[in-house]
Amino acid sequence: MIISNKYVTIEFHNTPKSISKFLGQFESKLEKFRTFFHIEEIFAEVSFLTQLEIKDVNKQFRDKDKPTNVLAFPSKQPKKIINKCHGEVLICAEILIQESLEQGKSLEDHFSHLLFHSLLHLIGYMHDKEEDAIFMEKKETNFLNSIGIDNPYK
Repeated sequence: MIISNKYVTIEFHNTPKSISKFLGQFESKLEKFRTFFHIEEIFAEVSFLTQLEIKDVNKQFRDKDKPTNVLAFPSKQPKKIINKCHGEVLICAEILIQESLEQGKSLEDHFSHLLFHSLLHLIGYMHDKEEDAIFMEKKETNFLNSIGIDNPYK
């Protein structure tokens, strides 16, 4: 599936049916994200991987030998927050579904959170340092609240 308009193009690959059923209404959330963070354009590929596949990528690029819910790879590593969002996002659907059940969140809300979190990484937001994490989390939760998603960190 592809979501595309004048400012946003996101290509989804290997999308599970449980997620593809709500992607049709996702374009308005992406547009709100773009305007909220003053992004000129978004171009991203989002691929869904198995636990084994994402574990291999996590090991190769982050030296972490375990599966994870999501990984984000900017086209160019920004040195500061920028206004173009280009890159690749890898999501493990199995972990995404498991986490949403364990945390009592809707799959749509949890997917939205992880995708927007990843898009923030593509424009330069990081959380390696505590002050960066606080800054990113505040901006992220303010945006999520604006689209009706409760603070995922509580």
